[in-house]
Amino acid sequence: MKNKSHIVILCFAIPILLAGCGMLYGYKPLKQFDQNNYDQMITSVLDQDFKINHTVSDYGQFDAYRTCIQDSLWQHQTAVQPVQILYFKKDLLRSYHINCTAKGGLSNLNWNTDQRFETFPPVSAVPITPQMQNLSKIRDIYGIDDDSEYLIVVFWTNMLPKISKSAIETVKANLRKNDALNKATIVLVNTDKFYEKLK
Repeated sequence: MKNKSHIVILCFAIPILLAGCGMLYGYKPLKQFDQNNYDQMITSVLDQDFKINHTVSDYGQFDAYRTCIQDSLWQHQTAVQPVQILYFKKDLLRSYHINCTAKGGLSNLNWNTDQRFETFPPVSAVPITPQMQNLSKIRDIYGIDDDSEYLIVVFWTNMLPKISKSAIETVKANLRKNDALNKATIVLVNTDKFYEKLK
């Protein structure tokens, strides 16, 4: 696998992830993609009030997403964070969040750090550069055909189920609080098949 040894997860080297994040944030090692775990997570977050689609990413798809920006820091640190939230208005990236930008507690992360999710779309946790607009390729990579005003993509993994679920629920709460349920489609992209290849 190309560049595997350079990928940094959760802003730490993998040994630190295993020792630290496993204790604090419910880290669960991935042996292989587990359909039952996937189904359980999806069932727990589906809600008839929201338009939610979901898919499982293979290694190649997530690697295509990771490399659509030609920047080493992006490819090997930012884009490989296990949990990410992206808000697009049509093809324009408006808000971007990764697990590293959310403050932690004893058992989970606060995605609403600095009240970012009080508005819609949320205040971006990561400054959006012109280069990051290449992320609109995500529609082609994952075959997303949707004409909603906003597209919200959540990358999640059963390696970090608590953090993943809190990210999804934060997105839902943000839409509900701001009367934006009819403005957006949420696409949940599971990346377990990417991370299992990094072992």
